[in-house]
Amino acid sequence: MGALFIFCAGIIPLVPLIGAEIFSRRKDKIRRNVCIGLFALQLMLSFAYVRIWFI
Repeated sequence: MGALFIFCAGIIPLVPLIGAEIFSRRKDKIRRNVCIGLFALQLMLSFAYVRIWFI
């Protein structure tokens, strides 16, 4: 169960990163930067939840 949780928590931050790539190809810098910010926030949240899960 723990491995599945870590896998899901690791995949979730990839969604805004994919969006950043799409907006980068469209040359939309504002939305790309928003997606990069969302990626950073989601990565921190996922890391925190995984850490709390094992404590």
